[in-house]
Amino acid sequence: MNDRLKQLYKSHILIKAKDETHFGELSGFTHVLEAYNPMCGDKYRLYLEVEGEHIKDASFKGFGCSISKASTAVLAARLIGTKFSEAKKLTELFMELINPDSIIPLEELTDDEELLAFAGTRDYPERIQCASLTWDEFLKSGPAQ
Repeated sequence: MNDRLKQLYKSHILIKAKDETHFGELSGFTHVLEAYNPMCGDKYRLYLEVEGEHIKDASFKGFGCSISKASTAVLAARLIGTKFSEAKKLTELFMELINPDSIIPLEELTDDEELLAFAGTRDYPERIQCASLTWDEFLKSGPAQ
């Protein structure tokens, strides 16, 4: 991992892990997704307020390591105001960013520093599931698109 990526990994993840902006049960939610990693105990509920094809609002509640909490916070924030088609593309991009077997250079995937911070998990395979926990659940179980 290069020095820039190390710095992004440390700064963005630590900041987002402490961010309570989208933390808590969303009043008026229409969908709930549950993500659980039995290996480490990380567990989150992702609350969505969906209207048609749009995700009007999102929040989360739960617990886990800094990486899983930061990742879930980023997902909740990024889902707000998107269409499901956009959210799916974002989720697929995120999964590619953290994929250690990806042959696509990071610079070609995105210049978004918040998302790039999680690419650091490529060097720590045991942490990939932490970063992908709620994103993977959204991709698998998201409301009908």
